[in-house]
Amino acid sequence: MRTNTRRSLGFALTLAGVVAVSVGLVGIVLRPTSADAPLFALLFAIPIVVSSAGAAIALRQSWWRQFTHLAMALFVTYAVGAGLILLTIAATANLMFLSDHDALLVLVIMIYATGVMLVFSYFVASSLSAGITDVTRAADAVRGGDLAARASESGRDEISRLARAFNEMTARLALAREQEDQLNHMRRDLIAWVSHDLRTPLTSIRARVEALADGVVRDDEVPRYLAAIRADTLALNRLIDDLFDLATADAGGLTLDLMPCEIGDLVSDTVRAMNVVAEQRGVALAGVVPEDMQPVSVSPPRIQRVLNNLIGNALAHTPAGGRIDITAERIVRNIVVSVSDTGEGISPQDLPRVFDRFYRGEQSRKRSDLGGGTGLGLAISRALVEAHHCTISITSALGKGTTVRFTLPVTHR
Repeated sequence: MRTNTRRSLGFALTLAGVVAVSVGLVGIVLRPTSADAPLFALLFAIPIVVSSAGAAIALRQSWWRQFTHLAMALFVTYAVGAGLILLTIAATANLMFLSDHDALLVLVIMIYATGVMLVFSYFVASSLSAGITDVTRAADAVRGGDLAARASESGRDEISRLARAFNEMTARLALAREQEDQLNHMRRDLIAWVSHDLRTPLTSIRARVEALADGVVRDDEVPRYLAAIRADTLALNRLIDDLFDLATADAGGLTLDLMPCEIGDLVSDTVRAMNVVAEQRGVALAGVVPEDMQPVSVSPPRIQRVLNNLIGNALAHTPAGGRIDITAERIVRNIVVSVSDTGEGISPQDLPRVFDRFYRGEQSRKRSDLGGGTGLGLAISRALVEAHHCTISITSALGKGTTVRFTLPVTHR
């Protein structure tokens, strides 16, 4: 309703401006006498009355929206305008021309010019409506599920801007669908992986506990059974921790208790804890941090978790006889920690997605890593590092190993 009111007010003001300019031109150029005033008033009144009445009816009835084609609506509008011109010229000819021949000549010429104008107007209207038709076609295709449909963007008018906005919207919809498909695929994989990774240690624990309960285990084998149960329990605990951290990150609930900490202590503690596993796999594990390294402002448990994940992932992909090195160096205002291995490396097609949650590369699908095989270790490491407002990156080459680097903020003194 407000739009129609503004449109009507704009029409009235514009029409009043045209009348004012025309009256001024008549007064300046023709200098009519008082006897001619009624004649000019009639000539000016006819178009105003007809156009105002037509505009009021069209606005109330919205007749231009009843046409099935925009080109036809524009053509009829041009025809009405041309009719007003012809009506004005006819009235002028009858009232002012002394020669009937001259009046008829003017009318014939006006009819001819009007016909040419209408043909040209229909051509322009058809061109304009073609853009709308193209957008409509693309919208129908999208409604049918074809998100690859695009509208023509030629031109700089409103129709072209509409087409560009439509194409951008469709592109975003296509991207959203692709991301949703990927998410659904990852969710299905997650369910399958978690089910497998939960069932495997639980089955092992159950079998060993039942064997111990039934008394079929020799006394000298009890420590080995207990150690295996403990290892399976730790694997389950790591998987549950991964899922909990993932849910916490999704909810934006990662909290950090920052404090000054020696990065050398964090590295040495992690190496000491992981050395047993490294020795069992025949992999050399070493951490080298300069003694004069400035403290970092971090949450120690969170960074310890990052180091555990990175070293565990490196151990899972480094064969016996390989090596894993953890180093740290000062670069500008940050400490850069690197975890490098001499393992199998990551293929180029997998490398851009290794930090995606639930994603596992081709080599990871062939084995379960130390974190349960769900592909959450690197994703959680990135979330924890980014929670410190720092960055993490990875470089790798097949057969030459992998290096993961992350930055930590230096404590300001």
